Amino acid sequence: MSTPAILAIVAAVVAVAAIGGAIWFAITARRTRDDLERQLRDEQIDLAETQRSVEHLETRMTTLRAELAEAHRENAELTDRLRIASSGDGRGIGLLALERHRQARAAGTPLVAPTLGPGTNLADELRTAIDLQLELLREEVGTYGELVDLSVPGAVDAVEALATLRIVEELAAALAKRSSELAVTVTREAGMTVVAVDAEGWNDPVPEPRSLEQAFAALDATLDLTAADGTLHALARLRSRDQV
Repeated sequence: MSTPAILAIVAAVVAVAAIGGAIWFAITARRTRDDLERQLRDEQIDLAETQRSVEHLETRMTTLRAELAEAHRENAELTDRLRIASSGDGRGIGLLALERHRQARAAGTPLVAPTLGPGTNLADELRTAIDLQLELLREEVGTYGELVDLSVPGAVDAVEALATLRIVEELAAALAKRSSELAVTVTREAGMTVVAVDAEGWNDPVPEPRSLEQAFAALDATLDLTAADGTLHALARLRSRDQV
């Protein structure tokens, strides 16, 4: 065999080997790319599942925080109710109930007087009692009276409710005949129940209610009377029993 023929055969073998190598490299590269793409898809799926899990956990945490806050609120309300129910304040509740029966009798509705007991919402009961007392006073004297605001956050015990009601009753009764209108507010401030009665249309000197001041002092309360621009301002501050 001549040298050119041998060289041609060698060249052909080299060419076939080169083509085979190229084909093998292409196949290997394709497989590697497919593996990488498959791994990327798997990682993307894992990432999406992780994100969904994180979002679920965040939603659950938000729900748990809301449930915990609600549980704290309910626990605080229950604690207040238990404090009132277990405070041994039966006599105070009884006295308040008798006062409400007196009101109902004065209003001509003695059979619909409220039944009070442990767990009664005494703030609502106090609001109703003050509204009724102002209505009775209007019918008796003719002076219009309105409970403008009653804001007493937290629990109200029977003694505090009764003392507040009696303070409103006495101040309103003392000021009604010399005024054209009464505006009453009851708020809580720095451990005190604050009763304000504004008597509009007041043209007389500021009275000196010594007997009321003595009674208020026995309740651990203070009374201030001032007049300005035709209105007498009566301000009573009743110290909470928790602050005594």
